[in-house]
Amino acid sequence: MTSSHQARRRLWAVATVLALAAFTSACGGGSDTSSGGSGESGEPQVGGVLKVGVASAVTTLDPAKGSANAMALSGYAIYDTLMKVDKLGDTPQPQIAESLESNADFTQWTMKLPTGLKFSDDTPFNAAAVKFNMDRHIDPSTASTAASLLSSVESVEAPDDTTVIFNLKYPFANLPYVLSYDGSGTAGYIASPTALQTYGDDYTAHAAGLGPYKVKSWSAGSDIVLERNPNYWNTAEQEPYLDEIDIKTIEDEQARYSALQSGDIDYAPSINPTIMTQAESNSQIQVVHGVGSDQDSIALNMTHAPFDDIRVRQAISYALNREEIVDLTKEGLAEPAVNLFPATDPYANDNSDPEFDLDKAKALVAEYEADTGKKVEFTYMCRPTVNTTEVVERQLAAAGMTVKIDVQESTTAVANFIGGKYDAACWTMAGFLTPDLLPYRFFYSTGDLNSTGFNDPEFDSLADQARQTADPAKQKELWVAADKILTEELPWVWVTSQPIAFLARSNVHSVDLDEPSRLRYSVPTVNNVWLSE
Repeated sequence: MTSSHQARRRLWAVATVLALAAFTSACGGGSDTSSGGSGESGEPQVGGVLKVGVASAVTTLDPAKGSANAMALSGYAIYDTLMKVDKLGDTPQPQIAESLESNADFTQWTMKLPTGLKFSDDTPFNAAAVKFNMDRHIDPSTASTAASLLSSVESVEAPDDTTVIFNLKYPFANLPYVLSYDGSGTAGYIASPTALQTYGDDYTAHAAGLGPYKVKSWSAGSDIVLERNPNYWNTAEQEPYLDEIDIKTIEDEQARYSALQSGDIDYAPSINPTIMTQAESNSQIQVVHGVGSDQDSIALNMTHAPFDDIRVRQAISYALNREEIVDLTKEGLAEPAVNLFPATDPYANDNSDPEFDLDKAKALVAEYEADTGKKVEFTYMCRPTVNTTEVVERQLAAAGMTVKIDVQESTTAVANFIGGKYDAACWTMAGFLTPDLLPYRFFYSTGDLNSTGFNDPEFDSLADQARQTADPAKQKELWVAADKILTEELPWVWVTSQPIAFLARSNVHSVDLDEPSRLRYSVPTVNNVWLSE
């Protein structure tokens, strides 16, 4: 990484911390409703219907199937999680579980559960229900989307109603993170075994968990409506204030913002800096910037030409003028991304993808074409919510590449990405609590999200060693070394950081909006939202 990028990343980290500190100071006791606080509205009120606009439709609520990101908002409301990480920088704490403790070498974890809890379908929650869910995830025949997260687990026991024992294949110190809500994994969601077995493929319309809300209605292609769960176990700490939550799929960000302005929806996430800027000047809209560490990238399918050749992957990175992309598309709210760990991450380091050098990019393209007799031409799959596509296409074309843009709606793009049905794809690495979660799933050779075909034994070894030590310094050393391999082999080419914001009408209130460090992902949470009149 050049000294200018090092300095810029340091400045970005400082600016983020200062912005968070300024926001917290400004919110103080919550006197400023325009900043997302409870303001002068007083104590939380019970009742009302919250209308939320999201980019991706819910296709399943089965924790073992589908996209965890697409079901994150509704999933967390329906299930809660066994463990929790409330704010950025926190360590996992019990949520549904009462405790989770390991033996001396982290090869066995024992979880204690409360008694008397019921799923929203009125069936009992106990250790057998947790075991049932975990067994589904670790059974290869299920093909669970949480299987990689639980790849360390050999078996799960339930010796009595309140005890769950996780027997591991190898030491894994970060298992509590796996069972926490992180916006991208579902291992901590516990579904009613009765509902799963009774409804099978029709489970989503009857999904039952332990969260503050339950499914009122769902069908493919329509809104999902949640209602208050009368069996909710944690009302002493978190009252489910709302009568209903209507989750509407509005993929186009401008359309979603227009719906917010008109009152058709009350609450929505944004990753579009232009819309964030527009909303800042609207007195009817609260804008709260999240403190997550999402980063945009270009994933390159290494299983076929042209990206099975390292020269073409290098050419992609050399062709990207990240500073220009930031200047043209990010409204001053982002910075260039050059490796797996953004400047605010504890594992931030000096590894760097090849930096902009158009002459080197052109030379590599010409060399590849001369050696293979093939043109560097490919399809670039992206989503309509990403606003960098045209700039990226222009920069790659300037290096001599022929790029066909294929903009797909988000659900289709996600399915094609996971299935490896692409040449190159724009993709966002969501902020992660630990690299044992999303990065492991994307880059480990057998990771369930590894659709690029990246298979590097040294990377796998470093990741395995990092997962097997409880020493934070050693974990960082190993993951930084693994990150260096990513910047050399380039299964993904990093582009820019991705700002996230949450837009809400002035009568929407939540502790999440009061404390931006809770807003780690581009998916809003609704569990503690309330509406004032």
